[in-house]
Amino acid sequence: MNPTTMTDKLSIDQAYPLHEFSNVIQYISDIQYYHTIVEFKSEENTIVAFPNNDTCLLSALEPEDINGLELGSDIKILYEADGRAVKDNSKLALYLNILPRAKDGQIFKATVVGATKQGLLMSIEGLQCFMPKGQVGRERNGDLQSFVGKSIDVKLISVKLKEEESNRFLPIVSHKILEDENNAIDTQSKLQDLKVGSIVQGIVKSIANYGVFVTLFPSIDGLIHITDLSWERVSNPSDIVSIGQNITVVILDINQTNDGKLKISLGLKQLSRRPWERLDKDTREGNIVSGSICNITDYGIFIKLPSGVQGLVHKSELSWDTKVSSIDFTKGQILSAKIINIDWEKEKLLLSIKQMVADPWKDIENKISIGDIVEATIINITNFGIFVNIADGIEGMIHVSELSWTEKIKKLKEYYTIGDHLDAVIISINKDKRKIELSHKRILPNPWQNYTVGQHVTAIVIGIEKQGIQVKLANDHLPAFIPAKLVPNDFAIGESEILKCQVQEIDENKRIIILAIV
Repeated sequence: MNPTTMTDKLSIDQAYPLHEFSNVIQYISDIQYYHTIVEFKSEENTIVAFPNNDTCLLSALEPEDINGLELGSDIKILYEADGRAVKDNSKLALYLNILPRAKDGQIFKATVVGATKQGLLMSIEGLQCFMPKGQVGRERNGDLQSFVGKSIDVKLISVKLKEEESNRFLPIVSHKILEDENNAIDTQSKLQDLKVGSIVQGIVKSIANYGVFVTLFPSIDGLIHITDLSWERVSNPSDIVSIGQNITVVILDINQTNDGKLKISLGLKQLSRRPWERLDKDTREGNIVSGSICNITDYGIFIKLPSGVQGLVHKSELSWDTKVSSIDFTKGQILSAKIINIDWEKEKLLLSIKQMVADPWKDIENKISIGDIVEATIINITNFGIFVNIADGIEGMIHVSELSWTEKIKKLKEYYTIGDHLDAVIISINKDKRKIELSHKRILPNPWQNYTVGQHVTAIVIGIEKQGIQVKLANDHLPAFIPAKLVPNDFAIGESEILKCQVQEIDENKRIIILAIV
């Protein structure tokens, strides 16, 4: 006998999808049925007789099948188109009956006869089938054993070829495909009613940093862009919704991509009135409003009003005290502020906190005057002087030259610390420029005015150099210098020695008095 060769013979792990059932059906249709006898038998093999004095080796016999056969025993076999002979298991008629119906899309009532970790063992009119776990559908749960004994509607979706078993073909069935088909019909019906502006229910499927995906119908999702989640600025979509949450959304746009898929844009914030629509239309500049800080930046803070409108308090409007900045505020802090500009068309709101109180410079002349001695607090230290706070919103500067009558201070931070208090006298006030100059040294009389050229003084030696002698005046410790040329020859001088001198020259700018020994 010359068996034909099956086209596209399948491997053990390959399965025919539904649209290729014709190959399987044709293959099964070509199987020949024979009623013959056993010609030869051993412990491992059995040979049967064929017409025209031909013989054939039986394949896939179980040990119990071999033991039940004797020489000359009648046996029914199936001879497949690829030259393989197997014992008839009475399944051929079932295949020929069921597979063509499956190809036509028939729904079968299958009985669950067993369960494994991989899925369910099922029977369709006596034909063994298998349903993978992923094809059970929405009713699937962790315990597949609970399905044993139940009847389930299924469709046959593929046929697996099993090379080493007597049951050559294993039909693969699915209940999920029926659910998907029903959902597809339901979805198409609903999509026909879907249009821009429609308000629909959905379930949050996933969250990305740019937005939220929402399942509207099975297999139909839409995207809420992060800018359409809330009228307020959103940094993290998870702050607004959570996965699995049921939400109501509005359809903003429906487009079909080049590959035929629907692209649906959704909105959440559009279901509520815009903040500027909720703001009282009688709100005017000069009104006092209250709200909580919702954002803090380098250039100011944002206050959210009860309507949701956010107003900016620029850093220059935080306080009359210039040392106050954004970092002195916290998110969620409740504040009141005055409206200094409101633009309904551009939807911009500018606020001021400092204008809630009077400008401290407005009546500065009634608070301080030139010559007043005040207690000042150091708020900043620079190379050219120190800045001090005199009162709330009123600051001034003490120049380095106004710190001491006697010392030349170069590194101010070695002498002063922010937060220190010191007394100072006001020496100038410029209301227009909002500048106040103070002096620390002028609290005391100018010691340089106590001396005149030719005056006799007492000095104490503090250092001897080649160029002369460094001394300080005994009365007020002003620095002085005796040049070497004004020291008598052979005049013995030691450290801390007291000398009688005469003032030769006074240079207040250089802060030095030139003396001569007398």
